[in-house]
Amino acid sequence: MNDLKSLSIQELIRPGGFACCCGKIHKAGIRFITIGSGEIASVPVALRVLQKKHPMVICGPNGYQAAGTAVCRQLEQSCIPFTLHVIRDEENVMLRPAEFAVGSAALHFDHEADVVIGVGSGVINDICKVLGRIAKIPCMIVGTAPSMDGFASDGSSMEVDGIKLSLKEQVPEAIICDTEVLKNAPMHMIHAGIGDILAKTTSLFDWEISSIVTGEHYCCQIADLVDHSLQEVMRLAPKAVLREQEAIGRLAEGLVLSGISMAFEGTSHPASGLDHYFSHCWEMMKLERGEQYELHGIQVGVGMLLTLKIAHWLQSVRPDMSRVEKAITAFDSKAWEDNIRRVFPKSAEGILQIETLAEKNNLDGRRSRAEKIISAWDDILALAAALPAYEDMVNFMRQLGMPTKPEEIGVGMQEVLDAFICSRDIRDKYILTSMIWDIGYMEECSKWLEAELGTLL
Repeated sequence: MNDLKSLSIQELIRPGGFACCCGKIHKAGIRFITIGSGEIASVPVALRVLQKKHPMVICGPNGYQAAGTAVCRQLEQSCIPFTLHVIRDEENVMLRPAEFAVGSAALHFDHEADVVIGVGSGVINDICKVLGRIAKIPCMIVGTAPSMDGFASDGSSMEVDGIKLSLKEQVPEAIICDTEVLKNAPMHMIHAGIGDILAKTTSLFDWEISSIVTGEHYCCQIADLVDHSLQEVMRLAPKAVLREQEAIGRLAEGLVLSGISMAFEGTSHPASGLDHYFSHCWEMMKLERGEQYELHGIQVGVGMLLTLKIAHWLQSVRPDMSRVEKAITAFDSKAWEDNIRRVFPKSAEGILQIETLAEKNNLDGRRSRAEKIISAWDDILALAAALPAYEDMVNFMRQLGMPTKPEEIGVGMQEVLDAFICSRDIRDKYILTSMIWDIGYMEECSKWLEAELGTLL
């Protein structure tokens, strides 16, 4: 059996995958990855590997300037016919992962194209996955910023009818990250990539809790792969913010490995927990009000810090079934629904439908999960105690120039509290707040968090 964290990215994407001690065969679905200086020259090579001859290049204005012209030059020099479409925002201000951008790409689609090449970062990556699925052709990505971990994932985070949704799409079959390009990305985007990686600190904790409580599959090999990548990025992050190429390359590698870990497991849990759900909720709230939200990785970094504080708060808790039974008796389904409609008036119906299918509020299910939590409480506390200290992570992020407080990213106290309460409702995934709700401590923890928000470092 292979130790995943000791393998190179090239070895991790081998076609046959890996038979793991966890009982699964892990496959990534990616055929070509290269990260390094001057790697835009690998675009024709990637096309040969994918056996594709007529790409359609999709990018935004910024992506076109950063790497789009270089990609087109490589295609021209290799005598590869291609079509280029630069998507411009409706107001020519900022590209958004929404209907306008997808529609623009679709209306300009070249029906002779046999592969989509996205040149950009998160938004373009998401759009091209959607376009590739619609057109039933593969996609590949040429990254322009090490800003998020979605390069190698099969999901797209899209705004649909003004609602932020995570859509199941396709994994890009080739990923090219040229560190000469990535090092020149806006510092805010480099910070976002670091924030997305730092959040693995708590997402792995979240995944283990779900495994204990719900029996969700957990693979220690994948967890070690993610943690090893996290440690490497933390070691080199001070150099990444100085735009040193090796550090930028390791950051990009960590982001790609994060996506591979999700592909290996078939879920987002190796790389996404309550930390990400804070961000999802804030994005949804601001979308509903027509407000601009921060970069995902920036929000996730702040969400990770909040999750750390909440995880350490668990040390003061000793759950028992009497509290659980009181919480079950006191649960008011109408009040719960009314709160969902208050926080997410436009997307409430979709969230309520999730509950209809998942039955997270089912009393017998809650009671059964609570019994498992109480019996494993010492193990859960041990996992929480092994997490980094909140103060250490705050100091680390501040040294890198990153925001650490909700107010620094335009998120108010009520938005934090609403995200905390509603985080367990917006997706069908068991996270830290799901456990806190199950054992009847949601209200108590919310009040504690409200008091803490005024004293955050």
